Amino acid sequence: MRVIALEAVDFRNLAQVVVEPHPRFNVLHGDNGQGKTNLLEAVYLLGTLRSFRAAKTEELIRFGQARARVRARVSRLGTERLLEVELSPGHKSARLDGKHARSSQYFGGFNVVLFAPEDLRLPRGAPSGRRRFLDRAIFNAQPGYLAEAQSYERVLRSRNALLRSGAFDPALLEVYETQLAEAAVPLVTRRHRFVEALAPKVAETFSRVTGGLSLEIAYESTLDVPEERIAGLLRERLLAERRRDAARGATSSGPHTDDLALRFEGRAAGAYASQGQLRAIVLALKIAEIEQLTSALGDAPVLLLDDVSSELDATRNAQLFEFLREVPSQAFITTTHPAHVLLTKDREDYQVVSGTISIEKGDPAC
Repeated sequence: MRVIALEAVDFRNLAQVVVEPHPRFNVLHGDNGQGKTNLLEAVYLLGTLRSFRAAKTEELIRFGQARARVRARVSRLGTERLLEVELSPGHKSARLDGKHARSSQYFGGFNVVLFAPEDLRLPRGAPSGRRRFLDRAIFNAQPGYLAEAQSYERVLRSRNALLRSGAFDPALLEVYETQLAEAAVPLVTRRHRFVEALAPKVAETFSRVTGGLSLEIAYESTLDVPEERIAGLLRERLLAERRRDAARGATSSGPHTDDLALRFEGRAAGAYASQGQLRAIVLALKIAEIEQLTSALGDAPVLLLDDVSSELDATRNAQLFEFLREVPSQAFITTTHPAHVLLTKDREDYQVVSGTISIEKGDPAC
């Protein structure tokens, strides 16, 4: 799986950029704020129809412009497709091979995995970050999961808004609770199955990069019951917690409160692992995610690494690039200096200045 050619027009600070990337490693370097991450975001948008930094489409459009466009010729298992996304304030449209495409038609042909500095804060960060990691990883392998997660979020927002209104209709609240309970089932089920499949890969990878230390991961759900009982249990809890939820203006139970537990040497990783060990945990999670997705797809996803080398110590940085040399992925890597990227072969270096991207000739380590 790879990007053959990419064009971004009025996307962030990229007025018009055309790149024919290297099939393996593409290193984008420059000072902060020049547009390196914007190119990664453009590739991510093509794979997911979402930004990993912005909630509103207008944030993705270059200042003073009415719309933005990103398109790419991509290849997967020998088949080429043309992906296009056009953005205007509050609106987003996708095309596949020149034809308008619904999400169900668009997804599945181009997969990306993002590794960003905020990922390194997962073990000690809020549970929402770990849920986001899970949900992104599941969506990559199972595109239908996005619609399921969005359906749950819509109903959750509706119930919370009704609770905050002060004088809610119990009948309408019951409708929302029934819908929320039903929408929770695929989220809990898919998360459980994904973590169960990922756990052995994470444990093996972590042991390898730390010289034998142990790491266990588990999905911690408030609805840890057989699949057929999830909806009923959540309905019971929502009914029992109505008064407390009304006082809080928020829903207390459901998969939006669940977590990914990380146990280092049998203890909570966030409390007992050192800084270096915490980085090794995240590295193991990302490597396992990439390996599992490659196995599921039959083709390696495109990798996006946003300045993670500056956040890793020398040992973890070397382990990351050792893994990248082994996995047959195309990768886009941002850095403030090309010497931070420990790859000497199969790479193209680009300098990024004020939204302009140019190929840099010569020794990339200089």
